[in-house]
Amino acid sequence: MRARVWTAVAAAATALLVSSCAAVDVNDIPAPGMSYDDGYDVVMQFASALNLPDRAKVVLDGVTVGVVTGVALTRDDVDVTARIARGVVVPTDIHAVLQQATVLGDIYVALERPTPGAAPAPAVHAGGTIPLAQTTSPPQLEDTIASLANFVSSGSIQRAQNSIIRLNRVMPSSDEVRRLTTRVETDLSALSTNLDQVDQLLDGASTTAAVVNSHIPQLQYWFSPTGQRGFEHMIGVANYIGTILPGIGSITLGGYWLVPFLNSLADSTGALQQSKIATETEIPKYRQLFTDFFLPVDKYPAINITSIIGPDGRELSGNVGDVLRILGAAQ
Repeated sequence: MRARVWTAVAAAATALLVSSCAAVDVNDIPAPGMSYDDGYDVVMQFASALNLPDRAKVVLDGVTVGVVTGVALTRDDVDVTARIARGVVVPTDIHAVLQQATVLGDIYVALERPTPGAAPAPAVHAGGTIPLAQTTSPPQLEDTIASLANFVSSGSIQRAQNSIIRLNRVMPSSDEVRRLTTRVETDLSALSTNLDQVDQLLDGASTTAAVVNSHIPQLQYWFSPTGQRGFEHMIGVANYIGTILPGIGSITLGGYWLVPFLNSLADSTGALQQSKIATETEIPKYRQLFTDFFLPVDKYPAINITSIIGPDGRELSGNVGDVLRILGAAQ
């Protein structure tokens, strides 16, 4: 009788224990790490949250700032509720992404800030929502596997292998590669030893660019309508000159008969040069003759007789007055 009682008690205890274990959820067990009980909730709307585990971490700027506390399926999206640590400010223009650190790693929520330089946005208040337009869901695993299968089955690997084989055939032999590398080494060595000339070349290019920059107004004038009209006129003048030059060339090629004439002209020019030198030498003498002798007489046409000496040496000027009175030239 006592054995039956103990058997009934054991059966009842076993049934009670099994029923209590069935009511326990693994997610109800506290996870190691921070619980963020003193934080606030933020709801993020995703198009898909497949394979997102419960209590997945929420990362901001590379630091874990919260955990996922709930996932709810709605008519238009999936609402993911995250508990954010107290003191962490999440701006309203934040972008939420479901991503993995590794291929086989768990999915977590990454909060990405907008591009630097944007105007600061207000913070998301407790219970606030990050809309669907600011979230990105991960690609479906099935789609990834399907894309990989298409890549493998489409012959892309075989084509890549054939391309590598063709490249190996096109590439030169090791001896040619060695000679090529030797030439490249020689060229680089020559370049390294002549860097000063390269610097001079760059300085010249820089100076040329500066000169061109300083003449931008002239260049703008050349390429303006007025400058283009000047170019057109210059081309017309060049056409006329190009037409005349062949005629001058024919005269020059057929003008061998001018050589004696040019020689005589050179001799005549030399004689004229010598005559010029002789003339310059004689001109002062003629100037003295005219200024000292002819011009005074022409200005004062008179003869002053101061003395008359006869053949016998006698002075005859004393009877000049009598002679002039006889001739009627004096009284």
